[in-house]
Amino acid sequence: MIGSALNAGFISGSPRYNYGKQSYEIPAAFIEKRRKLRDVAANHGVDLRTAALQFSAAPDVAAALVVGCKSEQQILADYTSMQTKIPAEFWADLKAENLIEQNAPVPQMAPAGM
Repeated sequence: MIGSALNAGFISGSPRYNYGKQSYEIPAAFIEKRRKLRDVAANHGVDLRTAALQFSAAPDVAAALVVGCKSEQQILADYTSMQTKIPAEFWADLKAENLIEQNAPVPQMAPAGM
C-alpha cells in the first residue's frame, strides 16, 4: 500500500512538504527539484500531479494507492489521473535528468491500438 504520493500536496503545488509542525518549512533543494519536475512535465504536456500518482502506483509491489481528498472533485481528478496516458519519453527524461532513480519502475504505455 502506497500513501502520500503527493507528499502532503507538495507535488501538486501545496506550500507544505511532508506532515507535522514544520511542514511549511520547505528546504530550497526540494522546491528546486519540484521546479525541474514541473519543467519536464510542461515539456511533455503532462500534469505533474498525474505523473506523481502513476509513478507511485508503478512498482509491482504496489497493491493500493491511498490518496487524501477533501472534495468529490478531487476523487474524480484522481480517477482521471490514473486513466491518463503519459508518454514514455517523459519518464526517460526524468531519468536522464536524474530527477528519479535510474532503476525506478515507471508506468508502462499500453501498446498502440489498445
